This record gives sequence, C-alpha cells and structure tokens, in this order.
Amino acid sequence: MQLVLKDISLNTNWIKAGSSTFIYFDQIESTLDIALDKKYQSNSVGKIVITDYQTQGKGTYNKSWFCEPFKDLTFSIILGNKHNFNQSLVDEACKSVLHVLTELEIVGYQKKPNDIYIDEEKIAGILLSNVGSNNDFPYQALSVGININSNLDLNKFDPSSKITSTSLLKHTGNIYNREDILCKLIQSLDKAIQKLVYP
Repeated sequence: MQLVLKDISLNTNWIKAGSSTFIYFDQIESTLDIALDKKYQSNSVGKIVITDYQTQGKGTYNKSWFCEPFKDLTFSIILGNKHNFNQSLVDEACKSVLHVLTELEIVGYQKKPNDIYIDEEKIAGILLSNVGSNNDFPYQALSVGININSNLDLNKFDPSSKITSTSLLKHTGNIYNREDILCKLIQSLDKAIQKLVYP
C-alpha cells in the first residue's frame, strides 16, 4: 500500500515540518540521486525525498540496498552545504534508529560504521553522501533504509552478499504502520541533526 504522507504531523525544528516536508515518488532509481541534485540542494534543504519503490538503492562502498516495494522505508534528507557533517551524524542517526526500535521493544545494535542489526541480521543502513558545491562545504544528504514489512529473502537480489537481512515483520511476526514509524524516525533524526548543528 502506498505511503499516506499528507496526514503526517511532524514535531521537528531543523527538518521541515508541514505539507511540503516530503518530496514523494511512486518509483525512482534512488532517493539519494534526487537529494544530491543541485536544484533540490539549493531550494529544498531540510526536506525529505522518499519513495515506495527504489529500484537502484545505494549502500556503502558502492554496494546496493534492496527493499521490497511498498513494504519498507527508503528516504534521503537534503542537508545542504552550510554544515560539513561527518561520521558523527551517521553515529547519531544510527542511535535514532535504535531509539525507535527500543520504543518497539526491539533490541538492536550499530555495526560500525553505518548498519543496524538485530541479532546477527541487518535491518537498516545509514549513508551520508556528498557532491561538490561552490561553498567551502559540499552538498550533503543523509539516506536511510529500514526494512519494515518485507518478507522476501533480500539476499536473493545479491547472491554474493554474506549479509543476512531481516525486517520488523520477520523478527516479530507483526505488520507495522509505516507512517507511524516514519514519523518517529524523522523526529528522532531531527534531534540528531540539531545536536550537531546547534551544539
């Protein structure tokens, strides 16, 4: 089922709140490609590029990130070029994901540098990316992928991968409301960004 974003009410300060928070696509190759586009970097800092079907998701070291269409969450936050974020933001973002998992009574952990695991299975990944700009700092975007209701063996998309993936559904047997988790996650990520922008 398609994400219903119009009714989401965010309590955020750095990430844009309101009806224009989300830049939504039914299907797109990668939210990161859009988030790093200079047009969006210039006009949409603090907004979130999100899709229900990401066909060429990106992971660390040029690896791929696979999610089941209309089942999981994949989005990128447009960070602009006023701040030069680094691994500290990735670590804080991982804490944000873990915080949301804790609220769901699920114990996870960060596997450095940027993955979230439950037991020995990967459930989420964070990616901080940048492209050049005319500023002293590069344009940046923070991408998040988290498996929510997928029930596929995502390793079949990359047979060479030695990583076993899971999802909230696989782990607990329960179906989750993606909008609720998205809202909790964005609000937690907003606090993570603020922590670094307004120390």
